[in-house]
Amino acid sequence: MTKRDFLVLMIKLFGLYSAVTTMFSVLPNNIIFALGHLDATIAVWVTVVFVVTIGLFWLLTFKADRLVGFLKLERGFNDDRIELGNIKADDIIKIGTFVIGGLLLIKSIPGLLSNLFWAFKGDIAGIEFGEKDKFNLTVSVLNVLLGYLLFANYDFVARRLTKKKM
Repeated sequence: MTKRDFLVLMIKLFGLYSAVTTMFSVLPNNIIFALGHLDATIAVWVTVVFVVTIGLFWLLTFKADRLVGFLKLERGFNDDRIELGNIKADDIIKIGTFVIGGLLLIKSIPGLLSNLFWAFKGDIAGIEFGEKDKFNLTVSVLNVLLGYLLFANYDFVARRLTKKKM
């Protein structure tokens, strides 16, 4: 299997994971909330969340090849093929970093969008954004940032985590 094929496969799996997470967690929570506080902004919010998550699923599933090229994810491997029978420790760390970063990114985006929505809605309505809400927003931003950095820079992280042979 070539490294590009492997990376495309992993990104498509992230897309499927994002669809499942959205279908069974994000959308039901937003719909239940919308039914409790039915107004135009909530309806728009549920629609935006739905469109963003479907767009993310579409991008990760159907445009994975372009995404690998755009993010330059192929760099960092020693050769063009990944032989699973002769895998090295740094390749395992690279794959693990890639998977962890992708999962962290996928799991953190819905929470970040919700926190940003409530921050803007509270600002417009004149409701104070509490300390707990600010903390949750900060954690969401840091999770998305860390997930992206791990996902996009898995080679750099793997080089820092592996011991150099002397």
